[in-house]
Amino acid sequence: MNDKTLLYQITETSKFMMSFVLVTKSDNVIVIDGGRKEDMPLLKEYVGNRHIAAWILTHPHDDHISGFISEFNRNRLADFDIEKLYYNFPPYNELKGRTDVPDAKYFDRELEEILPEFLKIESELSDIAHIVTQGESVEIDECRIDFIYTYHDGLFSNLMNDASLVFSITTPNKKVLFLGDLGPMGGDVLYEESRHLLKADIVQMAHHGHMNVGMEVYAAIMPEACMWCCADWLYNEPEIPTYLENRKKLRDMQRERMYGTTVTRKWMDILGVKTHYVTKDGTNVIEL
Repeated sequence: MNDKTLLYQITETSKFMMSFVLVTKSDNVIVIDGGRKEDMPLLKEYVGNRHIAAWILTHPHDDHISGFISEFNRNRLADFDIEKLYYNFPPYNELKGRTDVPDAKYFDRELEEILPEFLKIESELSDIAHIVTQGESVEIDECRIDFIYTYHDGLFSNLMNDASLVFSITTPNKKVLFLGDLGPMGGDVLYEESRHLLKADIVQMAHHGHMNVGMEVYAAIMPEACMWCCADWLYNEPEIPTYLENRKKLRDMQRERMYGTTVTRKWMDILGVKTHYVTKDGTNVIEL
């Protein structure tokens, strides 16, 4: 038993990865994503031999779920005691081959990145798998998880990021909002549908803080603290980094309003946020 609820924001051991471990007062665990194969040893250090009451996979990108898949393929997750796996991924078979999308080549690349690897093992996860529905809530010890946003059909220009689960974890003292890798268009839908649900003390910055939801989403959240899954180069990237300089190409792909982390950091300054937890500084321990 613990006298505190602790959230570990685990530093990256692979590029872009996102990994969180929440330990409840009853010493149960909630894992969020976990990163890649090379990130698993560090994740195991923070999970230890604790019971994982919930493992949440936000969306099917390599830097978020390939570690989980690698552990299944290695030893059928034998190193983890998992009660329930929560996710809601885009329907691969329905989307494969669609041409009514802004950029078919990019769309296909998104579909093929890691989702087929997950689908290969999905049937063997039936004992623990739970496909989340929007509006669903889960109670784990002193924590309540509220799933606010799930995959929306038709958001195809930024397919996997805009399929990110958005959810809050509320303890008796704090509310933390996780935005996954949600982009501008997904952020629009989130704001339109659920802005009244977004207020939180702490927010995980969407898509590592760049190419992410608009300022109106963060204004609805009005956080006291921000969690950035960012290496130093990413946390300090310019407003328009080299890979975002071709604005016409982005418009043609319907990927407008995508800017570097500096823009988002300025928004947080405007909102008066004083506390920033950044993985470039190492693993952060946040008391909830």
